Amino acid sequence: MTDPAAVSEAVTDPAGVMVALVSSVEPGLDRDAIRAAVTAVAGGRAKQRRLAQALAGRPGVLSDGR
Repeated sequence: MTDPAAVSEAVTDPAGVMVALVSSVEPGLDRDAIRAAVTAVAGGRAKQRRLAQALAGRPGVLSDGR
């Protein structure tokens, strides 16, 4: 289910959105470790925004991979 607030926030704080989404699926992971992985994988801010918007639009991809 799409969270409109998360999709909107993906533009202003893409890394924060991705950290929140990943930690909701894997609560045992350290938030700083998630942020480091996001930064390493998602590179620049434009790429982070696109990825955050895609994940916020379909968070289920984090658990089903589709």
